[in-house]
Amino acid sequence: MGGLLVAFLVLPTLAITTARLQSGTSLWWVILRACAPVAIIPYAFAVIVLVVLSWGFRSVTRPVALPVLAVVTSLLLLHVWWFVKPFLADAPGSATANRFSVMTANLHIGRADPESLLEAVDREGVDILVLEEITPSALAELDRLGLERRLKHRAGTAQVNRDGIMLFTNEPLRDVATIATSTPGFGVQLATAGGPLRVLAVHPIAPNNGVAQWSRDLDLILATAKASHEPTLVAGDFNATLDHPQLETLLRADYRDASADAGLVWRPTWPSSDHVRLIGLRLPAMFGLDHVFMRGPLEATDAHVQAVPGTDHRALVTRIAWTDAADDVDQQPQRTASP
Repeated sequence: MGGLLVAFLVLPTLAITTARLQSGTSLWWVILRACAPVAIIPYAFAVIVLVVLSWGFRSVTRPVALPVLAVVTSLLLLHVWWFVKPFLADAPGSATANRFSVMTANLHIGRADPESLLEAVDREGVDILVLEEITPSALAELDRLGLERRLKHRAGTAQVNRDGIMLFTNEPLRDVATIATSTPGFGVQLATAGGPLRVLAVHPIAPNNGVAQWSRDLDLILATAKASHEPTLVAGDFNATLDHPQLETLLRADYRDASADAGLVWRPTWPSSDHVRLIGLRLPAMFGLDHVFMRGPLEATDAHVQAVPGTDHRALVTRIAWTDAADDVDQQPQRTASP
């Protein structure tokens, strides 16, 4: 019976491990790779069962259980390493008093409740707001409720479909440049108390609309981010987790995930409550699809998710501080990064 339980736990989970180790082009590969953190749970339960089988009363099971235990424990540790690795990156320097808050939220084609969204903006003291899937009607309602008075400068456009993406802030924006992904993104320059900051607002196509185009969109975002040699934020709904190749590469290019930078807590953003059901059961938030990445003398001091009624994503709020390493930026040579 114990052996059957171990097989039930391990064999399906091996598909996740295989997807995480190999590249692929299918939608199932994308989904399985996103499940890499979830695989920790069945592997951990399998280890517990195998420990009981190895050191329990049935000594006849030990010759089989012990080597299987070694293999499953190795797989568990591998997934734990993949999970904790982004949390190990250190910010350059120490946090200063120059701070700002960033919020990114997917409005689910304008269905998000505008009052709840603005309440979150006020409560969190948001300085930079990135909204994906913002429609003209949603923008009009947000402005009617006071968004334009709270954050008066903006870039991007609202669209009637999923293509709308906009950035709002109280700082003047300049050098607006389009990122030609399927759902167009853009980059802007703004001034903050700690210095100039480049912000890329992005929303690549979802992989269920075409894995090849999803991959090309992420490649373009990656190239654009790597080409920025100044302090940079990349924020939005990436339709990808930290286990997908392009985001792994982004982390290797000196970018840090703000959620990970803020501490060892898993902060999944999709799906939000009651929006996705599987065999009649509500699927809990399992995937971190919304991200704020940062490069340069920046440190995340806090990150948390915020429920917004009406949308299938939870908003991600990050509080970011400039570090004292910013004082040395002008004296340091810029490193050339090829896309």
